[in-house]
Amino acid sequence: MVGSIKGTDRGDRLAALLSKLCIGFVVVLTVGYTIAGAIVRPNMYSDSGWGFLGWYTQDRTSAFNHSLAPDQSDISRDVEAFMATWTPGQHVLPGLVENLGMSLGLAIIIVVAIFTVLGAFGWFALYRAFGFSLLTSSIALAIIACTRFFNLSFTNYSGGEVLLFGVAPWFVLMAWKLRDLRWFAVLPLVAGTAIMVFAKLNGIVIAAAVVGGAAICGDDAWRRRDTVRKLVVAGVTIGLMGAIFYVSWYTRGATAASISAEVHRDGLLFYISFGVGSLWSSALSLLDLSNYLFRNPGRQILQSGDAMAYAFFPLALATYTITWMQLRHAYGEYLRFTYSVSAAILAFFLLMWLTGSSISFDERHFRIPSLLLFVGVVQAFTASRSWLLRISFVAVAGLACLYGVTSFVTRTVANSHYAIGDRGFRHMNASAEAVAFIRSIDLAGPDAKKTLIFLPSPEIALEVRNARNWSNQADFDTLEMLKSQVYRGRVDRLYVLVQKRLLANGKADAILRSFVDYPIDRWTMVPLGDLVCFYQVRG
Repeated sequence: MVGSIKGTDRGDRLAALLSKLCIGFVVVLTVGYTIAGAIVRPNMYSDSGWGFLGWYTQDRTSAFNHSLAPDQSDISRDVEAFMATWTPGQHVLPGLVENLGMSLGLAIIIVVAIFTVLGAFGWFALYRAFGFSLLTSSIALAIIACTRFFNLSFTNYSGGEVLLFGVAPWFVLMAWKLRDLRWFAVLPLVAGTAIMVFAKLNGIVIAAAVVGGAAICGDDAWRRRDTVRKLVVAGVTIGLMGAIFYVSWYTRGATAASISAEVHRDGLLFYISFGVGSLWSSALSLLDLSNYLFRNPGRQILQSGDAMAYAFFPLALATYTITWMQLRHAYGEYLRFTYSVSAAILAFFLLMWLTGSSISFDERHFRIPSLLLFVGVVQAFTASRSWLLRISFVAVAGLACLYGVTSFVTRTVANSHYAIGDRGFRHMNASAEAVAFIRSIDLAGPDAKKTLIFLPSPEIALEVRNARNWSNQADFDTLEMLKSQVYRGRVDRLYVLVQKRLLANGKADAILRSFVDYPIDRWTMVPLGDLVCFYQVRG
């Protein structure tokens, strides 16, 4: 008996020590990511670039979250539009920090660090609230801290992704605490949804799924009378969320859900495989890892990611079946909650894809439900009596961690070789020569409004501080789309920068011809490394 007690005490002390080591490891990694990001500075994806373009024109617009762009019917004038495609949090928060007197690059790192720490605390607190042990929660958090998505924004600012990672667990924790769903829960849940949407637009989908999951996760919910009340409260809450979002946002401009796209040739089969597979893969960035292994441009093995979607599907089903079987007695409420939330989010994306919405096939769309499920997977596999299950988990998690940390180092080294702009962030798509040229033509004074600088990616346009500017995304636009664009009118000085590689595929010619009031034979060309500038100046 005494020996048994001593053995238990030693086990508890070892578990406590391992938990502290895991948490300490997360702290060291996060500090390391932050220091490296602050020294080298991040680059920026184009989605965030669009948001910042709008942010920097806010002093000339009539209302919050509006942007200015050249009027296609007369490029000498600007038109104003509400920015509905991207959430405001991604540019408002770094912009406010930048206003304190630092560069945008450093402001981004500060915001990323704050929301990464906020998220780490939040997910740990949520896992503990679900009833998982200190050790299981710590192991899950340590693995998450090694993954690619966790450190991505310290090198490549991904905007709303890191903000959502920071706020989502706290919203879920609030909903979990309020899962009895009395009427007083409606107001905080609606207010929390507003914060979720401010962080990232799909926060509305996650919030609705979480509230719905809270209503039906209780023991024997289908037998209990209070389930009807919970469903009514949940319905009212979700209805208010949807109505507010629809009126204040969705009707005011285009979003990924309202822009049309082609339906995948395999239809529902592919969508289910991709969605279910992403619920399994995104907590560890496994699809990113697979793309690195099999679709790397230098050694491409697969032409598309369809095969990986189909391969991940049975792995996901097996993982979550094992998790359910292992945890159904001790963690039934957690399982019902997370599985119903995941199913609701999956159903939403299936509907969007089947109706032709232009939502991309990225595992990041399923990261929040995947993180909800992940702690259960950790518990089920690490506590399993099967050595095969334990080894399988360690192998997959270990590979994901190795990839995540090494990819951070690789991206940081790559960033150190990219040109750093005037706002203190790195440019993947513009050389130092191109950045210097942009500064040389971006003259202050009365002529600034008579100059239009047209650039091939929105984050490059952030180098323009005085002249009017705009951007397309010729890399992603088809040749037919570029040919269909028409810009009328003239300005005194028009500069059009394009990637040099677009000279051969006809896209550069299509962009130049889109300025229909400029003779095609009057352009002067200036080579700028990987970019080329064409300009016409009115004498």
